[in-house]
Amino acid sequence: LIYLAITFGITWALWIGCGLATGSYSSGISSSPIMITAAAVGMFVPLIGALLTNVLVGKENRIDLALRPRVKGNIGSYLLAWFVPTIITVAGAAVFFLVFPDLFDAGAGVFAAAAQPAVDAGQITADAVPALLAAQVAFAVLLAPFVNMIPAFGEEAGWRGMLFPSLCERFSQRASVLITGIIWGLWHAPITCMGHNYGLAYPGFPILGILSMIVFCTALGSCLAWLRLRVGSVWPCALAHGAINAISGIGIYFCTTGTMLLGPSPAGLVGGIPLIALGIWCWFSMRTRHCRC
Repeated sequence: LIYLAITFGITWALWIGCGLATGSYSSGISSSPIMITAAAVGMFVPLIGALLTNVLVGKENRIDLALRPRVKGNIGSYLLAWFVPTIITVAGAAVFFLVFPDLFDAGAGVFAAAAQPAVDAGQITADAVPALLAAQVAFAVLLAPFVNMIPAFGEEAGWRGMLFPSLCERFSQRASVLITGIIWGLWHAPITCMGHNYGLAYPGFPILGILSMIVFCTALGSCLAWLRLRVGSVWPCALAHGAINAISGIGIYFCTTGTMLLGPSPAGLVGGIPLIALGIWCWFSMRTRHCRC
């Protein structure tokens, strides 16, 4: 409770305050560099909350945040954390476009439109746009996970380092995954209301977006908790979190409508079907009795 009070208090004050000041609740989170920066800064607040909580509860009650990387003997788990997010993201986009084939744009018009200003300015030629897309995808798969791992660590030190093992002392691992997922999804609510992941124009805004975020966070959180239990460290969780953040937008480039509540990103209810299936598998592999993690 101390951890949640600190983490939600600081993050929501930052996000809601900046959102109101920049008008992002009506214009969207991406319309303001200040709000984009605030969203990025907010990713480090769970780490701050975990560290402050361990100070406040005293040495005898501290939670081991599992900050040691434990790479030795766990290379396979780190490789899973690195590459499985790409596999489930591509699979999710494929499922989405199978369900909604009319929305598929083989020419990646969304990406081409984003690159058009550079073409108009003479910085690149139109013929170079496909190569630029390929380079961006390669970067998202191979390098960006390690870049994104740093801010993702700011979250994972809190959610999988502090909250999940704390809950495991009172509940089963399975129950702890569900509770953590719900809390993690709700934590995103202020920026979800600014269009994060789903935009502003879907039916049922913003309630359905918040509920979809809870589903996404619970499914992804189950996979990350599996890594946390398998390796005994939050670092593979941070790598997987950074990897899915890096690659999650790839399907949007090929979608005629851009982002949607249903997909094609893994945060969508249809695009997220492979992630949800993997999360269920990870969940069933966990214990039904409470224990220390």
